[in-house]
Amino acid sequence: MTLRKSLLISALMLAGCGRMDREEEFRSVLPTKEMVEVKTPEKSGQALTSAEAVHGQGKGDLSELYKLTRATTVMVNGGTLWVLGLVDQVTKYPPTTLTEDTAVWGPHTEALARNTWKLTVKKTGENTYSYTVSAKAKEAQDSAFVDVITGTHTAAVDAAGEPLKGFGKGEFTLDWNKQATLPEHDENVGSFTVKYAREDNKSAATVDAAFRQVRDENDASKRVDADYRYAATPAQGGQFDFKIVQDWFKAEGSAAKETLTIKSRWLESGAGRSDVELSGGDLKSETATANECWDTLFASRYLRASYAFPQVQYGIEANDCAFATASYSSL
Repeated sequence: MTLRKSLLISALMLAGCGRMDREEEFRSVLPTKEMVEVKTPEKSGQALTSAEAVHGQGKGDLSELYKLTRATTVMVNGGTLWVLGLVDQVTKYPPTTLTEDTAVWGPHTEALARNTWKLTVKKTGENTYSYTVSAKAKEAQDSAFVDVITGTHTAAVDAAGEPLKGFGKGEFTLDWNKQATLPEHDENVGSFTVKYAREDNKSAATVDAAFRQVRDENDASKRVDADYRYAATPAQGGQFDFKIVQDWFKAEGSAAKETLTIKSRWLESGAGRSDVELSGGDLKSETATANECWDTLFASRYLRASYAFPQVQYGIEANDCAFATASYSSL
């Protein structure tokens, strides 16, 4: 074989096994469901919303704090999945423009839609990227685009230094107030920020979510903040913390806000525990607590609630809890 032929064959082999093409690289660094989904044990067929007080249940009933944890994760996932769905919808098409460091999809308008969308992804450094999802009214000039979603991502890479889709760390913010300026929008207000990390399929995945100045479900004229923190390791279970500040304790003549925190932990089997604290506001120096443990079928096995009267309690903590001691949220 001649040297010239050897070099030609080598060049063809390198072309076939070469670097990821630029378009696929930009697609691969956008957040995926695997990165940002908050997962908790699930009871098949169980409704995921419940506002019942824990003192309204008994031993062996479906755990109220388990149901509250599930319902809350569904709410957090609703915001992230909306973002992912929009990004996926836009990137189904080839990029409109593609350069060494930037890819732009759109402007694109669905056939019957009143909003026009555009996605811009930029490479900002070695394995680091930023992206913006912008929108405007279909008939408006391009100067009317507003940034509805902004985000950054640091890609995890393979042995060849290529970005791994579904792995890495980053954050994004969905601005509902800007979305509200568009012809088509939902009723949300405020903003929603997610920070995530998933370095590989064996490491712990973490998701922190912050809702800022969103509508109070109990009083649409008021705004509240809420924080959520999730961590899970494959085959080892996980934990989910959340904090909401609002007027929980309805004292006459007072609108003081109390802080409610809940920390839920669970094993891979589904058995878990929630520890609750209510403090501040009209409670002053006092703190109300509730502690509940559930089994692998999510039935309540242990409960203590300091605020209920008469005192509610059943079960033996050392025997009936997957986690034998309380651990309150640090949010």
